Amino acid sequence: MISLAILMILLWQFYIGYHRGIILQTFYVFGAILSFWLAKNYYQTLSSKISLWIPYSNPAEGVQTAFFKEVNIFDLNKVFYAGIAFFGLFAIFYLLVRLIGIFLHFMPLNHFDDFPYHIVSGFLAVSVALMFLSMITSILATVPIPIIQDQLSSHFILKALVDHCPPMTTLIRDLWIHKII
Repeated sequence: MISLAILMILLWQFYIGYHRGIILQTFYVFGAILSFWLAKNYYQTLSSKISLWIPYSNPAEGVQTAFFKEVNIFDLNKVFYAGIAFFGLFAIFYLLVRLIGIFLHFMPLNHFDDFPYHIVSGFLAVSVALMFLSMITSILATVPIPIIQDQLSSHFILKALVDHCPPMTTLIRDLWIHKII
C-alpha cells in the first residue's frame, strides 16, 4: 500500500512537471540543487541545537536496524538530528524558491512547448520528488523502532529510496554519517 502511494505521488509529480513546462521545471530543479547546497552548508550547527526540541526514540535491547548498519545503533541519533536539520533547511530554502517560481508563471514561457520538452520536464519533477522522498525515508530509517524498520525494509520502493537512489543515497550517507560521526 505504501509503495502504491509513493508511485501515485511520483506519477502526480510527473503530471505536474509535464504541465509546468521545461523552463519553470528547470528553474525548480536548479532551485532544489541550490537548496541542497545551502542546507549542506548550514545543517551541522542546527543539528546540535535541535536535539532538545525533537525527541528521538532510544534503541531498546536487542533492536536491529535494517539500514545504516555501518553506524553504531547508539550513534544513530546523531544521524537522525543531522537528517532533520538538513531536511528542514532544505525544505525552507526550497519553499523560498517555489515562492519565487510563482512569479515565473506570469511570464510568457511557452517557447519550448513541444512534446519532448514536456516529457523531460515531467522527469525533472519526478527527480525533485525523489530528492524529498529519499530524505524523508532516510530519516525514518534512522529511528530504531521495529515497526518503522519492518515497514521500510519490507517495501521495495522504500528500501530502494534509502539504499539505491543515486546520487541521493551517496550524498546522504556522506553528509549525515561521514561528516557527523
